[in-house]
Amino acid sequence: MRREILYVLVLFLSAILLLNCSKSSPESTEQANYVDEMDDRTRIRFRQYMIQGKKLYELHCANCHQSDGTGLAKLIPPLAKADYLMDSLMRTVCVIKNGLDSTIVVNGVEFSQPMPAHTDLRNLEIAEIITYITNSWGNEAGITSTREVEIYESECL
Repeated sequence: MRREILYVLVLFLSAILLLNCSKSSPESTEQANYVDEMDDRTRIRFRQYMIQGKKLYELHCANCHQSDGTGLAKLIPPLAKADYLMDSLMRTVCVIKNGLDSTIVVNGVEFSQPMPAHTDLRNLEIAEIITYITNSWGNEAGITSTREVEIYESECL
């Protein structure tokens, strides 16, 4: 009898865990349209990049750009729905890798706070970060590959 009760309890807890894990977040709902159009292999890689990209973003970027991508007033530019970010992935690669010392305009607002270089990041890590930031907070760009990062990085001035 105890064994049956334990078995039922384990099944019940497993069902609750599975239901909670399968709930989609607002971010994943926004992404549903173009993610559904990806082939299985790309969809799996996209989700892996999003998970790892979020971890890397939190480690290297969120302190300034904030965890929700809103930036910091007029000091640090937003990444959420940011025209500057979405206009050129090549420029984004270059900024992440080499930093930025010039004034930029994001969504009509000037920002002149320097951004440090992240020369320690590998191309895969940059691809994961870019995939995360260009598919979060209202941005939609699909997956950025390591090959794209390699090509863009070679074109940085």
